[in-house]
Formats: sequence, C-alpha cells, structure tokens
Amino acid sequence: MATVRVMSETQRRGPYAKSAERRAALATAALDVIKQSGHQAVTTSVVARSAGASERTLFYHFPTRDHLLVAALELADQESSVAMKSAPWATVGVPPYGFDPHSMTFERIVATLALRDAERPWKVRLAVALSAYAQDPDHPAHDYFVRHNAYATDQFARLMVMMQRRGDAHPDLDPVRVARRLIAVWDGLQAQWLVTPDFDLAVEVQESFRQLTGQNVMAVRQAIDEVMAMAAEARTA
Repeated sequence: MATVRVMSETQRRGPYAKSAERRAALATAALDVIKQSGHQAVTTSVVARSAGASERTLFYHFPTRDHLLVAALELADQESSVAMKSAPWATVGVPPYGFDPHSMTFERIVATLALRDAERPWKVRLAVALSAYAQDPDHPAHDYFVRHNAYATDQFARLMVMMQRRGDAHPDLDPVRVARRLIAVWDGLQAQWLVTPDFDLAVEVQESFRQLTGQNVMAVRQAIDEVMAMAAEARTA
C-alpha cells in the first residue's frame, strides 16, 4: 500500500519561506533583547541562542551585528504601525505612519507619535545610535534611513498641504522644506532628551511643529492633554 506523505505548510511553501521565517525569528529575538536590556546588550550569541539557532545561521541572514540591529528597528516600526492603527486616538495605516488627515488633526497625529516615542526610549536610543552610521552608504543603516526619511518627508509634506488648504498653516511655506525641518527638529529633540530627559518630549515636539507650520502655539497643550486622556482611558478599558 502506498504511503501518503502529508507535507507541512513550510514544506509546501519551500525553502525560501523557511528562510524568511528563520530571519524573522532572529529579528524578533534581537528586538526582545533590545526591549528588555537595550541595544547595547545585543550580541550574536545571545540572539542566536534565544531564537534557537546557531551563530552560523544568524550570520547567514545577518552578516554583521548592525544588520541585525537594523532588522530589529524595522520590526519595531512594524509593531508601532499595528499598535497605533488599533489605538482609539489615532488612525494610522501604512508603516511607519500612513496618516489619514481627514479623520485626525495634525496636532493629534504629532502628539500620538511623540508620546509613543517617549514611552519607548529603547527604540529612540536604537534609532539615534544607528543614525550616526547612516551617512556611510555601505552601512546597513544607510538604506533604512534613506527610506525612512523619504517616507516621513512625503507624509508630513502631504499633511502640510492639507493644513494649508484648511487654512491651518501659512500658505507661503513650502511643504517639503517644512517637512524636512520638522523631521530635523524631532530627531534633534530626541537626541537631547536621551541625554537630559528633564523636559516633556511630546510637548517640545508639538510646540516646535506648530511654530514651523505657522500655527498658534497656545493650542498645543490642549491637543497633548486630549491624546494623553484618551490613551489613559484606553489602557484602563
């Protein structure tokens, strides 16, 4: 009698799927270490052991430790997108932002992102550390930040155009130039906050953004308070 072999899902999809799953498991293990102990604690041996793989397998997928850190940062972006999409105070789609300006005000978008950064200092530290190497085209962080900056610039520029059409931003400002400055201010404030966390990162980001877009600064705290209240309510629900 012939033996019927039942193939697993991974077998049916082939070796490429299995390789992708192994890579994802290693990136997840690295991100878990970062969340618990910071990116400085990431070593190839620790991550490989946590993922149930050998260091040889790890180096097959990630040639260097920095390649692994970049993969962990990309995974953190994906997690942020999923978490913020389901949050009651935000409407977010395409990672890492993907705003819907029709259903959410500019103030709440920025407040939501800034508050999430403040709640996850491990991700901010990782991003700031890798950004220092991104100027080198051969470093694995280079391509990540090229994509990240281009996408963020496009998203904020689109928001700026929407605000100008609604009369909420100065009509003479160039949306792309404003978007670049917004990102530069945000990155700079994050770096300062990591060294001296004696100020409210979300409020500083909001006030800087409103100044750059020509809005009334006095409305910032109300937007921050609304987002924080909704976030607190969601946590206790």
